[in-house]
Order: sequence, then C-alpha cells, then structure tokens
Amino acid sequence: MIEINKKEKLKYFLFALAFIEGGAVMCIELCSAKILSPYFGTSIYVWASVLGVTLTALMSGYYLGGYLSTNYKKIEIVFWIMLLAGLLVTLTPIISSYILPQAIQLDILPGTVISLLCILFIPLMLCGSTSPLIINMLTNQAKDSGKTSGNVYAISTLGGIIATFTIGFYTFPNFGITLTLYVYGLLLILISTVLFFITKTFKMSAVAIIIIAILTLSFQKKVNSQEVIHKSEGILGEIKVVDRIIINQKDNSSKEYRELMVNNISQTFMDKNNPNKSYWDYVNLLSSNILSFKKGNKSLLLGLGGGTLYKQLKNNSLQVDIVELDKRIEMLAKEYFYIDGDVEVIIDDARHFIKITENKYDIIIYDLYHSETPPVHLLTKEAFGEIRNRLNEGGILTINFYGFISGNNGLAARSIYKTLLDQKFHVKLLATKGEEQSRNLIFICKKGSFEGNSKNSPEEIEISEIDTNDAIILTDDKPILEHMYLEAALLWRRGYNETNTKTFINN
Repeated sequence: MIEINKKEKLKYFLFALAFIEGGAVMCIELCSAKILSPYFGTSIYVWASVLGVTLTALMSGYYLGGYLSTNYKKIEIVFWIMLLAGLLVTLTPIISSYILPQAIQLDILPGTVISLLCILFIPLMLCGSTSPLIINMLTNQAKDSGKTSGNVYAISTLGGIIATFTIGFYTFPNFGITLTLYVYGLLLILISTVLFFITKTFKMSAVAIIIIAILTLSFQKKVNSQEVIHKSEGILGEIKVVDRIIINQKDNSSKEYRELMVNNISQTFMDKNNPNKSYWDYVNLLSSNILSFKKGNKSLLLGLGGGTLYKQLKNNSLQVDIVELDKRIEMLAKEYFYIDGDVEVIIDDARHFIKITENKYDIIIYDLYHSETPPVHLLTKEAFGEIRNRLNEGGILTINFYGFISGNNGLAARSIYKTLLDQKFHVKLLATKGEEQSRNLIFICKKGSFEGNSKNSPEEIEISEIDTNDAIILTDDKPILEHMYLEAALLWRRGYNETNTKTFINN
C-alpha cells in the first residue's frame, strides 16, 4: 500500500511537471518574439521565424525524448533535463543581450533565425523532450499507453493555454519580459528539485545549477541611457520615451524634442518647448487638409501615440473621440506628452470599436502604425464599408501610409486606393516631402464628391497618373496586404535600426 501511494504521488508530480513544461513552452515562445521586436520589428518575417524555429525545436525535442526513453532507463534524466531548461530560461535575457547586438548587423530574416536558434531553440528542445519521457515513466502496460499519452499532452497543453493568457494579459504589462522568464525558469527548477527529492535521486551537483539560476536576475543587462526616461515591456512590444537634442549644423542652434518609440520605431516626435508641434511632416499635412476638407467637427482618431495630432485637432475646436489599443500609450501620452489627464481614451481594437459603436462621425482618422506595421485588418473593403457606415454624409476618412506609390513597393498603396474606390469613396492622395522611401502618403477619402477639380494642396499626387491595373481589391478573406508592403516595412526598419536601435544597444 505504501509503494502504491508513492507511485500515485509521483504520478501527480509528473503531471505537474507536464503542466509547467507546457506553460514554459508558450512563455519562451512569446517572450522570444517580444525580445526580438525592438531589434527586428513585428513583421510576418519575424513571426514566421519564431513559429518555424519553435516547431523545429519541439520536433527535435520529441525525437530526443523518444530516443532517451528507449536507451536510458534512469528516472532522474527528465529531472536533469528540466533543471537545465529552467536555467536556460532564466538566462535568456542575458544571452539575448549579447546575441542581438551582433545579429542586428544582419538582414532581418537571417538575423531573426540566428537569434532564435541562440535564445529559443535549446530550452524549447529540452521542454519538448519531457513529454515522451514522462509518458514512458507513467506507462506500465501497452494498453495504457494511449490514455497516458492523452493525459500528458492534455495537461501540458492546458499549461500552455493558461500561460498564454496569464502572460499576455497580466505578467507582460505588469512585470515585463525579464521577470516573466525568470519566474517560469524557477518554476521548472522547483518542480524538478521536488521530484529529485521524492525519488531520492538528488545530487549535490544540481545545487550549482539552482544557485546560478537564482542569481541570474542580479546580472540582467539594463539599459543605461540618460536619453531614456521611460521603458516598459508588454504583449504589444517595447515602449520607450526618449529625450534628445537636435543640433542645427548651420547655426549650431539646438532644440529639445521628446520621442515615443515602439520597438525602436518612432511613433511621436514632439518639440519639448512647443508640445503642440510635431516634427513629423505628415502630422502637419494631415491636420491642415482635414481642416480644409471637413464639414462638421465630430471626429474619431484611431491611434493616439503621443497625441500631437490629437492636440492639433483640439486646438481647431474639433470634438475628438480617441481609440487606442495599448493602455500604456494612454498613460505615457498623459504623463510625458502633455495630454490632459481627464481626456477619455477608449482602449479597444479600432476595427472592433467601429463594429460596435453607434456613433456617426464627420472625420475618421487612421494613424495606426504599430512599429513599422500598419493595421492590415482595417485596410480591406469590408473595413472600409464599415467605416463608410460610420461617416456622416460628406464625411472624410484619412489614412497615413508608407510613401511608395510606384513600382513593386507601391503595390500596397495602389491596392488600398483601388479598394477605396470599390467602396465608393472619392479619393485625393497627398505626399509629404522627400523620396518615396522617406515620405508618407495621406489618403483623403470622402463620402461624396470633392468640390471642384483643382488641387487643394501642392503636395497632392495626380490621381490620373496612378496605374491600378496590377492592384488588388483587398478583402478580409485574402489578407495579403502585409506581403505587399513587406519590403517597404523592411526598408523602414533597416533605417531605424541604424539610427535608433544600434544607439540604445551600445549604451
């Protein structure tokens, strides 16, 4: 009876190990993607690399676990594997702080894959190897193998599900990436240590691994830059608020500015001495044209950022509803970018808000870049149809987008233009100054015709010169826009890696 109780007790602890291992797999995957985002962004290349390397690591782990379960019969092997995996998880932020500054010198695709092989592959492979080992330890007869396998994989998957929601909605925004990895690493070490003692297989050599893992938090590399006045990590990426000085080389004068950055891509560029002024040309171009085309003053701003566009709209007596996806952005806009604390910001996905609101607007503004990535789900004919229903007669929709309109890189903008025409919008297209790779396009889309045929702005692009023969009407069912603008996004990211990312990683 005592022996049976011991086996039953061991079984439940092995199930607990499977549960924590499943959570650790999702923790490592999510955290690795977010560790990469300040360096390589959040494009489909990055996520494809994360998923591809994750699956490769798990496949390798399953094979390794099967091999070990056949050739090594000692029960403690799974505990050693989890102990080592826990150590590597706690070390991940330290390892990445040395790998990523080197990998950033590479193009995005090889850079992400090499980085992931260094920081994600081995701990995930070790985690993947545990399920076959646990199944082997729990299976006494062949007839029980199916039930045991199902139980182990179900419990492991349950751990992954709970970890995904917990990390995404709680630990990332409240504690950040480093602490999330540290806690999960220690959980793996704790359950392994308990199992060592239950099976009376503990070795003093394991103490060294445990001590190193516990001490890793003290050696995490911190960003030490006087420019960075705020930094936070979350499921939507790394956010920084940065104070810098612009030097005018002609007269040696200087100006102080404040920057809001998501994954090291600037979202807001504000003059500290004149908080209503933005250094981004598109903000001034967009606001001036909104005012020239508007009829009525009820507006919806999708995407707050640091709020420089919002302030210009308010200064011109527009009523503004604001929708922002990331709660941290609202907090930073009010704390660092001089947005009044009593301004109401709706925290929601823009498309979801458009679907559920009953409000009608004279102006709807897309200012929704997340890092270098525009919101593809808001740039389809179905989304534009929903927007059209939320506009008053004569109302306008404005969209900020990449500056390319010609060649392969301009296919995305031409397809957006064609999709807007399909939804019966009348469209004017404006461009900020500069070459295509360094400018912004502004779509001014009206529910109703524009008065007269003359250009309203010297920045306006002649619509008749845009060839849409190769353009595609974008739909929810075929989300290909991200593939169209991918090269433009990569060019944007490369430029920012040179000016921003490499600056911060060298501090």
